[in-house]
Amino acid sequence: MSETVFFGVVTFLIVLGPLVILHELGHLWTARRFGVKTLEFGFGFPPRVGGIWTGKTSVHVDDQTVYEIDRYSLVGKTATIRTLLDEQGRSVAVSIRPRAKGDDAEASQGGLIITGKIKSFDGNEIIVADMLWSFNWLPLGGFVRMVGEESSEAVGSLGSKPRWQRIVVMGAGAFVNALIPFVLLPVVLMIPSEKPVGDVTIVSVFPGSPADEAGIQPGDKIVKVDGRTIENISELQQAVTVKLGAQSTWEIESGVPNIFARPAEPQYQYTGDVEKVTLIPRWKPPRKQVVAIATNPETEISLASARVFDATVGLNTVISVVDQPSDTLYEISNEDAALLDPPASIGDILRVVAVAEEAGKHISLADARLHDNGLGIKTRIQEGATGVQISTENSQIVKKGLGLFGAFPIGWRHALDTAVLTRNALTTTLIGSSNPQFEGPSTVGPIGIGQLTGEIAVADAGFSAKIITFATLAATLSLSLAVLNILPIPALDGGRIFLVFVEIVRRGKRISPEREGIIHLVGFALLIGLIAVISVQDVTRIIKGESFF
Repeated sequence: MSETVFFGVVTFLIVLGPLVILHELGHLWTARRFGVKTLEFGFGFPPRVGGIWTGKTSVHVDDQTVYEIDRYSLVGKTATIRTLLDEQGRSVAVSIRPRAKGDDAEASQGGLIITGKIKSFDGNEIIVADMLWSFNWLPLGGFVRMVGEESSEAVGSLGSKPRWQRIVVMGAGAFVNALIPFVLLPVVLMIPSEKPVGDVTIVSVFPGSPADEAGIQPGDKIVKVDGRTIENISELQQAVTVKLGAQSTWEIESGVPNIFARPAEPQYQYTGDVEKVTLIPRWKPPRKQVVAIATNPETEISLASARVFDATVGLNTVISVVDQPSDTLYEISNEDAALLDPPASIGDILRVVAVAEEAGKHISLADARLHDNGLGIKTRIQEGATGVQISTENSQIVKKGLGLFGAFPIGWRHALDTAVLTRNALTTTLIGSSNPQFEGPSTVGPIGIGQLTGEIAVADAGFSAKIITFATLAATLSLSLAVLNILPIPALDGGRIFLVFVEIVRRGKRISPEREGIIHLVGFALLIGLIAVISVQDVTRIIKGESFF
């Protein structure tokens, strides 16, 4: 557990940190291109460790300049210079004093104040490096500090720029995050890695499902879906999930039953003829309760029919240990329970599992059915989006990586798939979908991401496989950050962009900086509250010992 926590923290910072840094660099680059005065780019969050000053801002001095620091030792000192604009529009120093706490905040508000390291002073002009590249103790990403983000009065402020430039600057971070998967995923595909390949075939088809209505039969081999070659189950799952609610075209090679096949021989033969069929994967595939006799086919399925699709289902999932079983179902005598592996005793309620490990809590499926054939590991049958059960025949592991010209088209398609999957995951949460592809936590926070990266780090897999998994996760998180940041949520980039559009609708009438600040403050507080709630869920899941895998 401690190993997972340690690697979870380290890999969380390695995966998420660069995504946030690149996001902020997008803001920085566009801001500087449009002439917005940038004061600081922070790696991590304060408290500050140190920093590097850059820039060449010129400030004139005259006989009225007040020096609160030795004027003959100014060079190399960090100072705060209060200025005014003369008739020629030049910045003239009113006073020069040591940089103090609070000066940076005042400079950010767009006052006539400059903070930075003095690079040169010739008695008439001071050259100040007033852009700080800071390094901070909390390595949780980064930030960029600009002059007057909400004020239109300050010279060089973001708020003083045309509306389209403000939208570009505020949206640049999300754009960079959206762009990252289109670079990262092709690179991942070029790394040689092991991949399972084989013939993906249909094992069974649920009655009334999209696959059933399309004429798909057990034994059919899935060759392509929407032009994508299908070589393993995960490729089929992705191809289906990106087309939820939309028409999908499958290329099927029909299987002819080999009635004379021995157990070790192929049960189907294939002629090589491929047929195209169309179907629409469902957002809400049915989940049916297993009952002895089904009276409502829409919500129920009989035990005998259910076990055709899943042999582990039953009418109940627990059995009680009693002194002497009565006519009541799902009971086992204390004498018989003592012979179980692991044993149980009177009063125990045993949950049916595939392999029993905890004494007094579990009973294996095989042992449970010796006492009651109606028991099972679960009591529901969940259909998939298309209504098929599949397996991979002739499976083998191949190790390969794509070339440059092959990696980018496929990588870009995977990036677009990631965007669609992100949208579909959000949609399933909103509509309450039962699609099994989206099972698991609907939302995770920083703690949950740390748990996930920690489990990947300590997983029993090769180094290259882990690198590919982390890169794929980073691409997914980057796109999620892009989507989250562009939503019209106060305190986030999308919320600030939304207020610019409100300004456009109001024909240029701006919301006051004070009111806009309050809006973002309230939004930030609500966002922190939401993160806290999600974090509680993440911690609860970890305490319960639940895993992502």
